[in-house]
Formats: sequence, C-alpha cells, structure tokens
Amino acid sequence: MESNIIDVKSLVEFSPIRIIKKDLIDAEKFDIALICLELGQEIPSHPENYDAVFFVLKGEGVFTIGEEKLTLKEGSMIFSSKEKVRGIRSLKRLSILGIRERVKDGKSEVN
Repeated sequence: MESNIIDVKSLVEFSPIRIIKKDLIDAEKFDIALICLELGQEIPSHPENYDAVFFVLKGEGVFTIGEEKLTLKEGSMIFSSKEKVRGIRSLKRLSILGIRERVKDGKSEVN
C-alpha cells in the first residue's frame, strides 16, 4: 500500500436520492470507506460477516448494534462485532468513516 494523504473532508458528498459510499483504503487486513447519509436516510439493520468500527466525522445518527440503539455525534466512535446486526439512521447530515476487517470466503483474514 502506498503512503499518501487523503483529504477526507473534500470527499464528503450528499445525495437526496441515495447514500454515498466511497472506498478510501483497500489494505491487506482492513478496508476504510467514507459513508455519507443525508438527513433521514437509513441503512436498515442487517447482518454482516465482519467486525467494523464507525467514526462520526460530522453530523448525528442512530446506530443500531444488535438490540441497542445508540445516538452518536461528531467525534464519536463505535465498534460492531460480526455477531450482531447493524444499521444506521441519520438524524442530521451524517458523514462517517467505516473501518472493517477484510474477509474472504466468509472468514476473517485478520490473524
């Protein structure tokens, strides 16, 4: 992986018709994506086969992790294990970094 600076703020973009997801880093053991949700947009709760961390760059949203619903604001971070369903609903324009472990054939590649 090359070392380079990513100006994340300049990549933030919102759309009234869809959630914007931009892949920023595709590393050997993890991926990082920028996810932007306009006010009221939602990623419904769903299962995933990887652990993930979400860091709120700006805005506010409700993060569903398993049975919990937690409100996160700018500067907050949350971990979600692969054993729990997860979802996100924007309460204010929301930009987040999603950091997830790399999986291959349904299995973690993190040793």
